[in-house]
Amino acid sequence: MERKVRVIDTTKCIGCRSCQVACKNWNQLPATETAFAGSYENPSDFSPDTWSRVRFNEYTNNGEVNWYFSFCSCMHCTEPICTNICPYDAIHKTDLGPVLVDMELCVGCGACAAACPYQVPKIGGGKSWKCTFCFDRISNGLEPACAKACPTNAISFGEASEKITEAEARVALLRENGYANAQIYGKEELGGLSVIYILADAPDKYGLPADPKFSLATFYLWKAASAPLKALAAVGLAAGTLSSWFKLRKDKVAQEKKEKESTLTKNR
Repeated sequence: MERKVRVIDTTKCIGCRSCQVACKNWNQLPATETAFAGSYENPSDFSPDTWSRVRFNEYTNNGEVNWYFSFCSCMHCTEPICTNICPYDAIHKTDLGPVLVDMELCVGCGACAAACPYQVPKIGGGKSWKCTFCFDRISNGLEPACAKACPTNAISFGEASEKITEAEARVALLRENGYANAQIYGKEELGGLSVIYILADAPDKYGLPADPKFSLATFYLWKAASAPLKALAAVGLAAGTLSSWFKLRKDKVAQEKKEKESTLTKNR
């Protein structure tokens, strides 16, 4: 099964935030009260209740204000650092492309949030929260809610090979029409992302790191610090399983004793 990707054509984005609203609606995420912080961008960061948002990047060139809108969420990396650094093996990469957090295993330790080069996961209520790539939708043949809601088709979804070919053709067209810096972002970065951007200018204009990297120091620090926790979790799981077995065994013995006493009473 070929992995799926989401293509963000920033040249078609009008900053309407339909994608942002659709994400909240589909995932039943509550609204977040915010305050004006000097930008039309709202909210200004991810949170446990905000898994996607539109960046409003404003630049002035020769007295003219230029807007660079970009939809952002989890990149669902092909080689995600979060899956390797999680001490509880609570994060996994699916064949379709999405990187998912198993809420039954996640304890909200923050390792994934510290390691993510895009600073996406946010911790709340003892869990790590981020975009799921609408896995429940795409695994049933539907497109992500954000792509479905976009009125300008700035967000599209499909098989990686097909969508990347389309993105390359779009970039070639943009260059022919005067966008000399037009480029694809996400095809090579971090082994390839499941979110591909069509940019009209340099990545930093859109709030994207030109050369995203994860810190090896952070990786090894978390691995070293979490090793005892992982061992403790394994012991706790084993102890819990053993405790459950003893309880079940105790209940079974009590039931058998009760049934035996009942039979003796009837035979008298």
